[in-house]
Amino acid sequence: MIREVEMQTHSLKEMKDFYENTLGLAVFQEHRASFSVRAGESSLTFNESNPSRQPKYHFAFNIPENQINEALRWITPKVSIIPSEGQKVVHFESWNADSIYFYDPAGNIVELIARHNLNNSANEAFSPASLLCVSEIGLPVPDAEEALLKLSRVGIVPWQDYSNQFAAAGDEHGLIIAVKQGRVWFMSDQEEAYPHPLTIRTDVCEVTLDASEGLKVRGLR
Repeated sequence: MIREVEMQTHSLKEMKDFYENTLGLAVFQEHRASFSVRAGESSLTFNESNPSRQPKYHFAFNIPENQINEALRWITPKVSIIPSEGQKVVHFESWNADSIYFYDPAGNIVELIARHNLNNSANEAFSPASLLCVSEIGLPVPDAEEALLKLSRVGIVPWQDYSNQFAAAGDEHGLIIAVKQGRVWFMSDQEEAYPHPLTIRTDVCEVTLDASEGLKVRGLR
């Protein structure tokens, strides 16, 4: 399970307004240059970046597996959906999942994903509480297989097939998605994956990424 994700943003005020008032997530911590919101079993923290930098990330939230259409109705008035071949819902046959993509004010690619392998269906009306956890976080690295090896050493094992371009590690409750640096983010407008400062905390490890220091993985057990 991904418990915490810490990122940077060049538009702190707009981001806080978006996550608190547009998406309706609870702000549980705020300082002059950062804020944190809760999304189900996970939290997101955004730290203010140097004004000259515009860091961008990709991350996803798990939603109830039976509520992709309800999610679409809920999110459509709030954001501009990124379509794929004219469709607002993207289906992944090999992952048995459906997703909705949109940008937040900083240009991060945000995804709502209904994973049909999970036993998390719901009957309640879709709401901010339906964002169950951080389901995925993108990790731009020089070699995805090498990153996968580091993650495997602390118990974050490969999930499905992988290559030096793309490798998912973990499980459907929380996947760290290692992608080759410079690869265009899926569903983006030609935005290349770049290793902006990033910290990921799971039940078993802490992962930190920085362009100058590279990838570090520290076990918590």
